[in-house]
Amino acid sequence: MAAIASGNYIISVSDNSKTGSRQIWPCYPEWFEEFDLQNVVLPKVDLNQSNRAIGHVVTVWFHRHEIFAPYNLRHCWAIRTLVFGLDISLAAQQMGHSAKVHSELYHHWISQQHHQRAFELMASKKDRPQVPEILGHQKAVKSSD
Repeated sequence: MAAIASGNYIISVSDNSKTGSRQIWPCYPEWFEEFDLQNVVLPKVDLNQSNRAIGHVVTVWFHRHEIFAPYNLRHCWAIRTLVFGLDISLAAQQMGHSAKVHSELYHHWISQQHHQRAFELMASKKDRPQVPEILGHQKAVKSSD
């Protein structure tokens, strides 16, 4: 939390967590200031407990403060990375699991809207590969002119 308090919006997770040490970049760095995250207050958690006990303490704290369920934050972040076009292996690593687990966990959250947005981003890239020239098709078009 010291890094966040000093203005660093990249979250560092220690290796004593369920999913190991890693760094997590925000999808919207603008939210750091908008939600005053530099002054965020989080629950005090004894990390020497089981993951289940830690999860319970955090969930109760978030519920008591009427924020949101902690796992909703993870789900939303995972889907946003897809919409932003972040490679699945990078998103999975930042969440602390493999690309396979990431895909299995978040696959059902992906809607047609997400597919459409991904397609639009892909198709609108200025540096995307050019349409291949198909020789047979080009000859047929030229001969019919």
